[in-house]
Amino acid sequence: MPLLLLAGCDPIFSVDGAFFPAWLLCMVGGGFLLGFVRWVVYRLGLEPFVGPKVFVYFCVYLTCTLGLWLGFFHR
Repeated sequence: MPLLLLAGCDPIFSVDGAFFPAWLLCMVGGGFLLGFVRWVVYRLGLEPFVGPKVFVYFCVYLTCTLGLWLGFFHR
């Protein structure tokens, strides 16, 4: 029963009349931040020194997404 009461606690935002959950917006924002971080790493010439790129950039994406979530929705 308590889970049914908490089901509506997820923050939802209206974007041009369509409702999106906050976690989805944080995922999109994390993708943009990942693109910026990758561009900075490339411009600094550090990309050849990045280990397994798929793993490293996935971890950067996850860090950006969860950082946005904590930054905006942590109490």
